[in-house]
Amino acid sequence: MFRLLLPALLFATTPAAFAADMLPADPVLRTLMEGDAALAGGNAAQLMDTAQVLKALGATPAEGQDDLAALWTQEAQTRGVTRSTLAFRGRALGPAYRRGSLVAGGSFTMRQLFLAGQRAQISIAPAGGAGGAGLSIRVQGADGATLCAKAVGGPQADCAWLPVFTERYDIVIENGGSAPAGFYLIVR
Repeated sequence: MFRLLLPALLFATTPAAFAADMLPADPVLRTLMEGDAALAGGNAAQLMDTAQVLKALGATPAEGQDDLAALWTQEAQTRGVTRSTLAFRGRALGPAYRRGSLVAGGSFTMRQLFLAGQRAQISIAPAGGAGGAGLSIRVQGADGATLCAKAVGGPQADCAWLPVFTERYDIVIENGGSAPAGFYLIVR
């Protein structure tokens, strides 16, 4: 009897384990994707929880972007969820996130100031379940030298370095694919 149940149990847990492996390792990227899934699935309680986690992580929207934690909280409350928000005092400069999309062959460039002697990290993940086919990230210093260039071949791609001088860096996201691609970008 036990021999029959063990393979069935392993088979039943494999899809969930596989789905977890498909999410990015970065907690902010993972939370953004879980929030989108909760919104798309109409799960208001999960949407509220995800909004609270995003706030607790200290992530804020990049300039000109919507505050997803506030939007998700409002949507969850509209759907009847009345839990109070978490009391949390985070870092003054937490990670900033951006959600965007690129047409086939399109590119997006932003300049970001990073401080000398403080670890800089940029993470990107495909959004909307469209996959990252064709997405890539490139970071260039003020002198035009490329510090990092990676394709988004999995659930997430990261570029990290320790700036020697305080200066602005160009972050370039490109879609070399034949279809539009959505993405999440986290800048720390």
